Amino acid sequence: MAGCHLAFELSKFPAEVTLIEQGRIGRQGASSLPVALINPYRGRSGRASELDLAGLASFWRVAEELRQHGYEPGTTRSGVLRIASNRRQANSWQKLSGVRWLESQEVPAIYNAPYGGFMVEQGGWVMPNRLLGALVAAARQRGVRILENCRAGQLETHTGTYRIANSCESLEADLVVFCVGADDHPSLAPLGVERVAGDMIGLSSKALLPLPIAGAVYGASRGEQTFVGGNHRPIHQEDPSAPEKLRNALGWFAPHLKRAPQTNRWTGVRARQADRTPLLEQLGPGLWVFGALAGRGFLCSAHLSRQLAGKLLV
Repeated sequence: MAGCHLAFELSKFPAEVTLIEQGRIGRQGASSLPVALINPYRGRSGRASELDLAGLASFWRVAEELRQHGYEPGTTRSGVLRIASNRRQANSWQKLSGVRWLESQEVPAIYNAPYGGFMVEQGGWVMPNRLLGALVAAARQRGVRILENCRAGQLETHTGTYRIANSCESLEADLVVFCVGADDHPSLAPLGVERVAGDMIGLSSKALLPLPIAGAVYGASRGEQTFVGGNHRPIHQEDPSAPEKLRNALGWFAPHLKRAPQTNRWTGVRARQADRTPLLEQLGPGLWVFGALAGRGFLCSAHLSRQLAGKLLV
């Protein structure tokens, strides 16, 4: 997500840009999930950071820009519903600015919301592979080279530039940005990030969620399925009970889905820093690393990519 957004932003400048992807774009990891929420009001406190609010504005700006140029980004500005789990949380959330508080009777009846909740009216959801496809198509149309199924190898300095050995061809570049997600790279020292695995399941039910919900888990309906995710576990520790835990957690907010049959399961790994801030750091002249977005990659990639593109090419 970071690499595709950055390639899209760099394509607006008079520069030669190449995006190297070790697999197929949108076909693996968190980027292959069927849906992702766009919601800056995160965590138990429900408060939105300045970065997440800026990310929200940039996300919709890019989506509209793509549409204006004929690319469908797979985004839906539906709003996002957050349901309070207890009275104490409800009392705290009623003091939030930027959202619309809903009393219990104002929440659609399909949800269990005894303490009420709030609407993030500028939030929504996205189909990640559709968004990635639109970003890549728009960038390619502007001249960006896209190398898929190409593993970038060791990076070496060469007469003031960088030489990148990879499985497709050798390249030279004045600027290099590593957007490695949760992967390692031989040219990078340990970044000190934590890697966390998460799951998403699909549930089959004719009664769909009229609004996506965010909280201890998140859920959204698309087509004839509802998708739920939001758990965290060590990357090397499988959890066979994860699907049932996700279903039960969603079932508290949407009781009709508690017994819905499971159709699919996806697993991805995300990287995050201890302080939960994104990693956007210059490692040397013309050498950057951009990542550790954790669960905010869909929300903040557009905003951070625009900032980084300006720093690289002013």
